[in-house]
Amino acid sequence: MSEPLPDHLGAYPLPTLPALSVPDPRSLLDPDPQPPRNGLRCGNPQCGWQVGAPFPGAPTRLTGYCRNCGTRYSLRPQLKVDEQLDNGRYRVLGCVAHGGLGWVYLAEDTRLKNRLIALKGVLNPHDPRARAAMLEERDRMIAVTHDSVVRILDYVTHPGEQPVDYIVMEFVGGRSLREVIAESGPGGRPFGPRGPALTLDHVALYGGQVLSALQALHDRGLVYSDMKPDNVIHHGSRVVLIDLGGVQRAGDTARPPVITHGYASPEVAEGGGPPTVAHDVFTVGRTLAELVDAVAEPPAAGLGPTSLRRLLERATADQPRDRFTSAAEMAGQLDGVLRELAAAGTGHRHPAPSRVFTPTPVLLDDGLGAVPGLAHWQHRERAQYRDPGPVSPVLRHGRPEPFRVAVGLPVPVPHRADPAAAALRTLTPRDARGAVRQLESLLGPAEESGYGSVEVLLHLCRAHLRTGDSLPAGDAARAVERERAAARLARAAEALDARVPGGAAHDWRIAWHTGLCHLAAHDTAAAEREFRRVHAALPGEYAPKLALGYCAEQRDALADSERLYRAVWACDPQPDSAAFGLARIHLARGNRDEAARVLGLVPAMSLHSDAARIAALRIRAARLSPGPEGLPDADSLLTVLRDLPQAAPALDAGAGAGAGDGQEHARLTAELREWALDWLRCVRRDPARAADRERLPELASELFCGRGTGGPGPQEPPTEQALRTALAQSFRDLAPQSTDRALHARLLDLSHAVAPRVWFRNGGPGRAAGRRR
Repeated sequence: MSEPLPDHLGAYPLPTLPALSVPDPRSLLDPDPQPPRNGLRCGNPQCGWQVGAPFPGAPTRLTGYCRNCGTRYSLRPQLKVDEQLDNGRYRVLGCVAHGGLGWVYLAEDTRLKNRLIALKGVLNPHDPRARAAMLEERDRMIAVTHDSVVRILDYVTHPGEQPVDYIVMEFVGGRSLREVIAESGPGGRPFGPRGPALTLDHVALYGGQVLSALQALHDRGLVYSDMKPDNVIHHGSRVVLIDLGGVQRAGDTARPPVITHGYASPEVAEGGGPPTVAHDVFTVGRTLAELVDAVAEPPAAGLGPTSLRRLLERATADQPRDRFTSAAEMAGQLDGVLRELAAAGTGHRHPAPSRVFTPTPVLLDDGLGAVPGLAHWQHRERAQYRDPGPVSPVLRHGRPEPFRVAVGLPVPVPHRADPAAAALRTLTPRDARGAVRQLESLLGPAEESGYGSVEVLLHLCRAHLRTGDSLPAGDAARAVERERAAARLARAAEALDARVPGGAAHDWRIAWHTGLCHLAAHDTAAAEREFRRVHAALPGEYAPKLALGYCAEQRDALADSERLYRAVWACDPQPDSAAFGLARIHLARGNRDEAARVLGLVPAMSLHSDAARIAALRIRAARLSPGPEGLPDADSLLTVLRDLPQAAPALDAGAGAGAGDGQEHARLTAELREWALDWLRCVRRDPARAADRERLPELASELFCGRGTGGPGPQEPPTEQALRTALAQSFRDLAPQSTDRALHARLLDLSHAVAPRVWFRNGGPGRAAGRRR
C-alpha cells in the first residue's frame, strides 16, 4: 500500500544546512607544517624538474638549488609565529595548511580588535610564475562579492632577502566537505555528536550554494577549475569556496590549468583543453557524487533519489554539450530535486514555479470532476429502475484521452535568445486557429524554410495540436492538424541542426514536442521514450514527470505512475492534474477513501479546486464496481452530507451551461440519489451490511429522504420509498433542462419508472381486487 499524501497544503520552508559550531581556530595550527610530499616544479620556466622531492633513505631538502638548472628554491613557510606585517597590523599566529600554490597562515588584525584573518603566500618565493599567479588571483577576485566565495580583504608585501607578497582574506572556520565525507558512513555524525547524519537533502543544499558561487564567477568570465570536496568549507549554515588559486579566465590557454584528477572533466584532464563552464559543471557533479556515496542512511521514499542520480549523470556526461549549459541551469534543476527530497522527508509540499515550463489552464481529467450532463441518462432503460440489479452505472475514473493530454501539459518557456521571444509574449489569440494565423504572421522566408525562429515553429506545432483537439474525435481533420504539427516540429529541428550540427538531438525541446505529437497520435509508448529523454535533461522539473505519470498510467503501471504523480504533487504550485491522476490510481485499486482524500487536499487557491471538490463527492457516493462490494459504506455517505454544502456554491455559480440557475446542482443531486438508492437496497438485503443498517438514522437528510414526499421527512431515516420518490422528483426537475424532445421524454419516463408503486383497492363486498398505478 502506498504512503498517504501529506495533509499539509501550503508551501513550507525548505530545509537548511545544520549550523556548525566553529572550533577555536588556534586548534587548527600545524606545529610542523610540511610542503607537498612530492615537491614542486622548479621555478625556472625553462626547467621543469621537481625540487624538494624526497630521495629514498634521505630526508627531504626544503631549501636548496635545482639539480638541473641551479635555480634557488625554498619550500619552508616564510612567516614565523608572532611575526608582523604591514607595520604591525597583522600578527602571525602560525601556519594552518597549504593549498595548491601557497602557504596559508592564521593571523590577527590588530587594528580591528584582533579579528582573525588568513594570509596566503606562495609555496616557493623563488618561483616567478607562482608569484604572478597570486597577483592574478588578487586582481581577479578582489571584486567578487558572494556569500559562498572567500573574501579578499587586503594585499601586503613582507620585506626580506626575498620579498614575498601575501593576500589577506577572511578566515573561514568549519569543516571541509572532505571532512564531512570522512566522518559520514554508518553511525557517523559529521555535523557534531548531536547533529544529524549526512542526507541527500544536505548534498542538494551543498550543491545549490556551490553552484551559486560558481555562477558568480562565470558571470565575470571566470572559471574555478579545481572544484573538489577539499576546497569547500561548511561554515556555520553555509558553504564557502576557498583556495582560489586555480581561478582563471574561461578558455585561457596561456596558463596551465589547476585541476585534480578524479574531479576534472575528460576534455581537460585527458585532452589538455582549457577549463570552461562545462568543466566546472563536471567538477561539481563529481564532488556531489562523492557526497552521495557517503550517505549511509537509506533515502526517504519517493522519486527524489532517482532525480538526483539523473542530475549527476547529466552533470558528469563525457561530452560537454550533454551537460548543463550553466551553473545556474544546474542549480535550478537541483532546487527542484531538493523539493522532491524534502517533501518525502518532511511530509510537506514544497512547490515553486518552474523557470522552464508554464502551466496551462487544462485539467487532465475526463469528467471525474464535472457534474454529468443530461446525456448521462440518455440511454437508460425503465427496467434498470425496477429490476433487482444496479440502478446506477459504475463511476468512470476519468482518464483523459492522449490527444487531450498533449494539449494540456505545461508549455515550455520560450528561449530568451530566440529572436521572436519578445513578440511571442505579446500574442493574444482567441482560439487555436487564431494562434496559428498570428504565429504564421511572424514567419518570413527564412522561417518557412526552417532556419529562422525555432520558438515560432514550436509554438505553431502546439497551436496545430490545439486546433486538432478542438475538433470532434472522429473528424479526419484531426489527423491533418497532427501532420501539420509534425511538419512544424521537423522544421524546428532542421533550424537547430543548421546552427549547430546535431543540435536537435541534444535539445530537450525537440524531444518534448516529439512526445506531444506521439501522444496526439495515441502512441503513448513512443511518447514515453521522448519524455524520458526530457526527464534525463531536466530531472528537477515537474512537467516531464506529469507526462511520464500519464504514460505509465496508460500502460497500467500504477506503481510507477503513482511515484511520478506524487513527485509532481510535491513541487507543482498547481497540482490539480497530479491529484486527479493519483485519484484515478487509487480508484483502479478500489481505494475509495484515499482517492477522495487526495482530491480534498487540492489547495483552495488552485484553478480546479471546485472540480476536485465535486470529484471527491462523487467518489464518496459512487458505485465503483458492479457487485455489492462496489458500493460505499455509511461513513462515505455521511461525508457526502457533510461536504455537499461546501460544494453547492460552486455548483450554483458554475462555469458551464446553466451556470447560476442551479442546473448543475440538480444533476449532481440526481446522480447522488441514484447511488444512494443502490446502496439502500443493498443494505436492506445484505447480511454483511448490518453495521450500515444501524447507521441509517444518521443519514436523515433532504438529499436522501426528499421533502414533501408523503414518506419520511428530512429528519427521519431514509427508506427505499422515500429515495424513489426523491429520485423521481429529480428526474422531473431535469427534464426542463433538455432542449431535445426525445431526451425530455426519456427523463420523464425514468421518473415514472423509479417512482414507488402505488396500489388502489376496489371491488364489491366480499372481494377485493388490486390495480397498480
